[in-house]
Amino acid sequence: MKKKVAFIGAGMMGAPMARRVLAAGHDVIICDRAQSVLDAFASSGALVTTNASDCSTADIILILVANDKQIMDVVGGPSGILTNLKEGDQPVICVMSTTHPDTVHRIHEQARPLGAAVIDAPISGGIVRAENGTLTIMMAGDETVVKSVEPIMKTMGRNLVYCGKLGSAEAVKVSNNMLCIAIQYLTAETIKLASQYGISFEALAPIMNESTGRSFLTVDADEARRQYYAWASTAEAYAATHNILNKDLHLASRMAKDNDLQLPLLEAISAYVDSEGAAARPRWLEAAGQPQAKA
Repeated sequence: MKKKVAFIGAGMMGAPMARRVLAAGHDVIICDRAQSVLDAFASSGALVTTNASDCSTADIILILVANDKQIMDVVGGPSGILTNLKEGDQPVICVMSTTHPDTVHRIHEQARPLGAAVIDAPISGGIVRAENGTLTIMMAGDETVVKSVEPIMKTMGRNLVYCGKLGSAEAVKVSNNMLCIAIQYLTAETIKLASQYGISFEALAPIMNESTGRSFLTVDADEARRQYYAWASTAEAYAATHNILNKDLHLASRMAKDNDLQLPLLEAISAYVDSEGAAARPRWLEAAGQPQAKA
């Protein structure tokens, strides 16, 4: 069944996801601050806006913005979704950004009296899998609501996982990202070390993938190189990636503090990512097989 689907945030992940939904024949609204993004999607047949309240007529609203404040603003702020809901509007708001579980609960409390449903549905897999429609999508909340959005989610993801009560998917995603971020940095260093002994990543990856060093970056060396290039192809792309990783580590630290946990390795990795700035970009370009890309 054809749906009207709104994307609030069409950046590195949101844009390829939105293209998948458009290609599946659904009506799409794109809300983003970047005029270049809006122009590109307008030419592809999407409705475009800079105002989140214009998304309130959608059946399904997917939120893919950067942080907790932006999430709260696009939902309940002065120009947020909830300000423009009309009688009979019953959108499903899907929080696909990585955020604190408490943020999802706050949105739910705001939206429920107005007839809007809320689930958390964070994503994993990176830019390449977003383009291919093979993301993992973790979903949590009312099971009936979750099932109602599955056909749209299947246009973007291959592995849909129900995690339980509202907020559970975000807890899973933050836990995943703790490990994922460490792997991103360590794999680039592993590729560099092996190269000093004449061992290419194409030779190394399949051995690691059958050994104890297996990770999402060892399954397919070519895909891993393309992923590193997507993360670091330009200074701007790397800065955006670094900011997201930094945010996620701080989010994990905050959740650990909320639960009176001491996680020393998490804190060490977070401190390293805090301090390294753009220093890792040349190594990530080497991992991508594109050491000459400096722009």
